[in-house]
Amino acid sequence: MKVALISDIHGNYKAMEAFLNYIERHPVDAVISLGDYITDAPYPERIMALLHKMRGQYCCHMIRGNREDYILDNADNREGWKPSSANGTLYYTLQHITEADRAFFASLPTEREVRMNGCPPLYICHGTPGRGRGNVHLEEGLKERVLEALPWDYLLGGHSHHQEIHTHQGKTYINPGSLGFAVDGVGRRAQFAMLTGSREGWETAFCSIPYDVEGYLRDFGESGLDEIGMTLNKAIRKSLVTGENYFFRCIMAMEEAAGKMGLASMTEVPESEWEKLVERFGL
Repeated sequence: MKVALISDIHGNYKAMEAFLNYIERHPVDAVISLGDYITDAPYPERIMALLHKMRGQYCCHMIRGNREDYILDNADNREGWKPSSANGTLYYTLQHITEADRAFFASLPTEREVRMNGCPPLYICHGTPGRGRGNVHLEEGLKERVLEALPWDYLLGGHSHHQEIHTHQGKTYINPGSLGFAVDGVGRRAQFAMLTGSREGWETAFCSIPYDVEGYLRDFGESGLDEIGMTLNKAIRKSLVTGENYFFRCIMAMEEAAGKMGLASMTEVPESEWEKLVERFGL
């Protein structure tokens, strides 16, 4: 069995187009997708069209990620998202997602078992089982604890945006990296994995391919997202071309600032404080 494994598209339809072109040239029996299809990107309707195209052409095993849960949990915008550095990119996505899109995401499980003829079963999740935002890259020992408790021999997870394979006590964890927001220290690449299965087990080959980054960056301005996402949007753009996670650095910096100011969350931090990050991180 040949299986393409993707995760964390984050609305990057240009990277998705490159991936679909790749598997057209390198045929697969199925596609496994680990969630975080939307947010942080211009033109969400374009990634939705590509997702449906993929589902029409391939046997797809899909789950949803934390970004889909954000949109589902705040469909009526009770959290008060608005044009801002704190949640402007989420607000933009919320305005462009349809009822049909939300119904599709709601129909996806958050984790599940996948069985394919003649191959060991796989368990798939976005972060870790039971924790959609479980980040094995940041939380020391998490992979080992999860694998020790896992009833399956193979666990496929995303969320960290780091490609990795790790074996512990005879069980294997595989993360394909991020298709649309790769954290690889290089930038301008789309990451995924190709799995080859047999009765003996699964072999993994990591892939990193170029895509039309310049065209994608132009979309941020043309779509109006730059004006809505503000500082955090600048961080996303720099992350895409450098492969360094400036998005995460900004979030951490503003959470620290909120604590020092005695605020409940970074959403309460004044925009003037966010603007200081532009110079601090060279955004």
